[in-house]
Amino acid sequence: MDKGNVDEVNYVDFCEDVDGSKELFGVGRDFNHSFSYFPKTQPFVSNAEIVRNNPDDLDDTIARIRTMCAQQRIRVGEFFRDFDKLRTGYITNSQFRIGLNMAKVVISAGEFKLLTQHFKAPKEGDHICWKDFVDHVDEVFTKKGLEKSVDIVLNDVRTSTVYGRREATTDERNTVSDIVFRFQDVVRKNRLDAKSFFQDFDLHKHFKVTPKIFRQVLTTHGFPLSEEEVNCVALVYGSEAGEIKYAEFLKDCNVLKFEIYGPTTLAKSTYTPKFIDYDGEREFQQLMQKIKNIIKRDRIRLLEFFQDHDILRKGAIPPTKFRTTLHSQKV
Repeated sequence: MDKGNVDEVNYVDFCEDVDGSKELFGVGRDFNHSFSYFPKTQPFVSNAEIVRNNPDDLDDTIARIRTMCAQQRIRVGEFFRDFDKLRTGYITNSQFRIGLNMAKVVISAGEFKLLTQHFKAPKEGDHICWKDFVDHVDEVFTKKGLEKSVDIVLNDVRTSTVYGRREATTDERNTVSDIVFRFQDVVRKNRLDAKSFFQDFDLHKHFKVTPKIFRQVLTTHGFPLSEEEVNCVALVYGSEAGEIKYAEFLKDCNVLKFEIYGPTTLAKSTYTPKFIDYDGEREFQQLMQKIKNIIKRDRIRLLEFFQDHDILRKGAIPPTKFRTTLHSQKV
């Protein structure tokens, strides 16, 4: 704690103590230049998520695209206009697909087939009326022809989707309850503040992430889930768009309490487990040596990871962020 401030940890001084010494990352004849420190080049794997949605109808597909365009403020027509140089209102299906990819509107093969069938252009070959499609999508922003007539009725356009969602069965709810119980044990033992890791992927602060990212974040915390378990969680904590409401999941998994002047820690304010207490190294020098051995073995630069939680570069972060960062690096 920095100068009696028990609400924050001075991570800069901590990093200087554990990895600032010259002998830690040594050089010279006795230095081990093992290639285990330098991982081999891995093949490139795209992080793009493959969408396999099976839409119930056209309105479902248009509603999902409207939601993406409204969240990211995308005018999807700008990506089709360059393909239609004569301004006929028609482009090929391949050009339509390329325009959607340029706009980062990811749709499945079933959704694409449904759109091309409904907006098929009266022209030989595989063509689509892109202007009609854009008019339907842009209704989430405005109504076409509104400036010419004041009699146009403005209704709330549909942005919610169904996509064959169903209620979770009793067995699936029991599976989710078991996942919550096991993750509570992880939070209790490691005093995690897992919310910040989800927020790194939740740029719009909607407190929702895709099932793929949800599974990835839990795996980072040493809590891997199978695809079937993630699907069960998506049914219980899922939104209409198929995303997982991680805030509700973490609320059910919270087993920490905010303790002021606790009898065990004597700290001004800190998070402690509600049921059991964590017992680690009791000697400070032994603890610091243990941390030095870990970061020397794994070649970890802790300062870079602490700064992710210190946006203003104050040099101090809350204790829960400090502990969570150490846990994320397996210290």
